[in-house]
Amino acid sequence: MNRLHHRLELACLSDTGRVRTLNEDAVAVDGEHGIAVIADGMGGHRAGEVASRMALDILMERLPAKISQFRAGARQPMPLQFAEQIIAEANRAVYTAARQQTGCAGMGTTLAMVLLHGRSMALLHVGDSRIYRLRDGRLQLLTRDDSLLHDQVELGVIAIEDARESHNRHLVTQAIGIGPSVSVHLQEERVSSGDIFLLCTDGLSDLVEEDDIELIVDSLQTNLPLAASHLVQLANDNGGYDNISLALVRVLDGQPAVARPGWLARLFGWLAS
Repeated sequence: MNRLHHRLELACLSDTGRVRTLNEDAVAVDGEHGIAVIADGMGGHRAGEVASRMALDILMERLPAKISQFRAGARQPMPLQFAEQIIAEANRAVYTAARQQTGCAGMGTTLAMVLLHGRSMALLHVGDSRIYRLRDGRLQLLTRDDSLLHDQVELGVIAIEDARESHNRHLVTQAIGIGPSVSVHLQEERVSSGDIFLLCTDGLSDLVEEDDIELIVDSLQTNLPLAASHLVQLANDNGGYDNISLALVRVLDGQPAVARPGWLARLFGWLAS
């Protein structure tokens, strides 16, 4: 039976912002394997850049082969599980480097990733980088920030209307590389043609209201690079005090996968030729 496989259109952009001199964010997309990842590094001088780049390099080196094996029918865990395992590898690598390399003590990075497989999107995240979905013109936050501020709002310590001014907004409670192990948030979302997933660091989500993100992405959904550029520009117009990084992933209808003929059919075809 032919199955309809979704295709992806992707765009990504990373900007240093208007205040900082170093960009410690990292972003990568791979349309062939259905991957988008962002990371927001933290640490001493250049250490955040090291952590975010190291984590993304490990993911983008290991994931494509795993995805290809999964698509070929290899017996292995589902994408959500093998992606979590690779994130654990990245965590150990960053943690070890932080302990062994001069100037990298205490470094770490947030991480947000989406991975398309079949009609589902695997979502994985650690820290306060976010994943949104625009569907039918409505923007929805799909992730929960690992931050002290979010915990305080949930416990009623801080009113949600006061959260934007809190000094605790950038204190994350989970990150890649700050401990020997890490807890990764995992979820699966069924996709529909036309869905747009937005991954972003807090340099965007802190400075651009969700209503404005929704308007820009919905209005420019047929031109994702332009949408990305407008979002970064608006964050800079609103202060640009942090690095700004994002990836946009648009789900499109694909072509039916053509079933390969069985060996017997191929044999008869060869004999008849």
